[in-house]
Amino acid sequence: MDMSLAEDAQETMATLAPDRFFFMSPYRSFTTSGCFAHYTEPAVAGDSPDSPFQQKLRQQFAEAKSQGIANPILVGAIPFDTRQPSSLFIPMAWQSFSRQQKQRTARYFTDHQSLTVTARKAIPEQDAFEAMVARAAMLTATPDVDKVVLSRLIDITTDVAVDSGALLERLVAQNPVVTTSMCHWRMAAFCWAPAPNCCYAKRASGLVRCR
Repeated sequence: MDMSLAEDAQETMATLAPDRFFFMSPYRSFTTSGCFAHYTEPAVAGDSPDSPFQQKLRQQFAEAKSQGIANPILVGAIPFDTRQPSSLFIPMAWQSFSRQQKQRTARYFTDHQSLTVTARKAIPEQDAFEAMVARAAMLTATPDVDKVVLSRLIDITTDVAVDSGALLERLVAQNPVVTTSMCHWRMAAFCWAPAPNCCYAKRASGLVRCR
């Protein structure tokens, strides 16, 4: 291994801290540090400027600017059920990074975690999922449904806690061209997404899907 690759291999992402957010895409890649304020307002009707979500956010941004944050941003995750509390925060600062460099360091990352799967459960199970697919196929033949999105989870229990930093390196290495993000989600250990609109949170009780 030449010197440049050796240096790359040493660049790793530590286990995600509660006040950190990671985002990488073809258009922008950045991480955050510090937390000015948490924001839990439900995002229902959040696309409307008159919604409580946007009104309260404008107040939070104004407060952040008054405390010296020139360009406040909001990061985190929103549940698919937008009536539920959001898991967002305004960071103290954010820093851009090179997507190409991160792809390279993830490729040569070697400190992978050794995990043993102790339990595995499909949610839903195969028969139930096949029934869902069949029903969705029938609904698409009607004028009432234009699109159906189905997903299936595999709830995996391991012998030791998953290192979020090592998992992120593997996600980037296996899917270097997709949008990837990682943050903390309420009481979850961490939340990661292989796409901007599909995010999964891992906590003791299982997986939670969010935006």
